[in-house]
Amino acid sequence: MLAPLEIVVWWAVLTGLTVVFISSVSPVEMLVAVLAALGGAVAARRMRLAAGGRVRGGRGAPRALLALPGSVVRGLAMLVSAVATDPAGGIVRRVRLRPGASAGWAGTLLGASPETCVIDVPGDGEVLVHALRVGVGPVEEAVALADDAR
Repeated sequence: MLAPLEIVVWWAVLTGLTVVFISSVSPVEMLVAVLAALGGAVAARRMRLAAGGRVRGGRGAPRALLALPGSVVRGLAMLVSAVATDPAGGIVRRVRLRPGASAGWAGTLLGASPETCVIDVPGDGEVLVHALRVGVGPVEEAVALADDAR
């Protein structure tokens, strides 16, 4: 049951991206985009299966995703302020992740936030980040162990 759903999601994303990158879409271009995206969706699923990739470790992901937009706005203001006042500032810290949180998606969300930059992923349970300030942001708080997020 999940295979058709995965293919439909890939197909929708690939079709959407193709249509966005075409300036004016004619019916022929739309047909080509739909068919090419379907082939790409099937290939993407087969490649994921061949690579052994699977979705796992999503604990804290919804909360982190909800915190990301506000964190981006606040982080950009902090980034501008840091560059203007102390361009050499910042700290490096190790973020231990909650049990059940994957370093892959957690590192991606931490890296998307302007206040943190992921330097290394030494293991699946931790991420090394460069942060602009000592305190943690909402995204880091959502993915880190409760003791580390203070």
